[in-house]
Amino acid sequence: MTQETPAEATGPSRRERELLARLRQWAKDNKRSTKSKTQIPLDAVLHTFRTVPNRNPEGEFESAVLDNCLKILERHGLIKVFQERTSEKVSLPVKIWLLPEDRPVRAEEPMPRWHHELNWLAREWQRATPKQRAAYTALNLWRKSDPDLFAVPIRERALEIFGTFGSEADFPMPEKTFDELKSGPLFSDPDRLDEVIRTFRPPPPLLTETFPLEETDGRYCRVGTGDVLLVVENSTTWWSLVECLPGQHRLGYVAWGLGGTFRASVRAITEEHRVSDIRYFGDLDLSGVRIPLKASHTASQLGLPTVKPTEMLYEALLGQGRPRNAKEAPASAAEAAQLANWLPEQLRADTVGLLMEGKRLAQEWVGYRYLKRNTDWYTDVR
Repeated sequence: MTQETPAEATGPSRRERELLARLRQWAKDNKRSTKSKTQIPLDAVLHTFRTVPNRNPEGEFESAVLDNCLKILERHGLIKVFQERTSEKVSLPVKIWLLPEDRPVRAEEPMPRWHHELNWLAREWQRATPKQRAAYTALNLWRKSDPDLFAVPIRERALEIFGTFGSEADFPMPEKTFDELKSGPLFSDPDRLDEVIRTFRPPPPLLTETFPLEETDGRYCRVGTGDVLLVVENSTTWWSLVECLPGQHRLGYVAWGLGGTFRASVRAITEEHRVSDIRYFGDLDLSGVRIPLKASHTASQLGLPTVKPTEMLYEALLGQGRPRNAKEAPASAAEAAQLANWLPEQLRADTVGLLMEGKRLAQEWVGYRYLKRNTDWYTDVR
């Protein structure tokens, strides 16, 4: 396969520049805007490549030459290739995105000094995409920070790594990084990734229309004979809480709220569940507080208990978490104060500030390691 030369490492060669110019001309000829990204199918890319003069002087396999050209253009931020590829031995992306003409050319990032356990990534740096490089860099910084390597669920580790060492531009939802990043020799190999970052992958809760009255397949919904229902917004934190429950608690059930679904699923609670207290723990952002408030309103209409916050878990979240920009626009002072009133008084001022700044705290900051080693939160389940 064609190898990238030192000259190509500092900028696209004549061949790649010519291909890029002809792809832009294709976009203009087909009345596609060059001020926004343009999708070009593989057959058009191939046809355009074959018009490039002196495109293959060594007579190498055409698909390999084109694939190398596309990789170089992508590395310099000029195109974006689709992950889906053809099934041939030397595969090609089924489509590409041609990025806007006025988009600045990406400067080559220097390769970091690797932690000794990550030295092998030096071999992958040149061929890595910008997203992979950003992830490798964050992972390397995390490993060099002498972190606690206590094994935790993968979403909690992703939040720890990319929420601390990754940029918001590259990782806007850091806890979900490994949900989306699946390419490359590290991220496409779950076993290897788990070994490198010391993680495991807990199963999601079993979803049912009603609360089961027995344990099912080892995935707990009913955790005791108590009268308290604890609802947790996200599945990873659901698992961590269930695994770390103290021996004595008042819980009857721990339920996965499944994000905003809880606003409707609260209707599934019936008299046979004997729930006299509903408590909630979720993300701290606008939607994360609106969810239990709306669910509480529905519960009141049905004659069920109102939904109360888990005081110590939210206090831990404000203390442990690193805020990130939220998807929603910042709240007004009035709306932030109204939402924060649902929380205990000592947490309201910090919450108002968070919501007015348009920030969020992912509940995974209060993770398995914290729950295993601390007992203050036990008051939320008693």
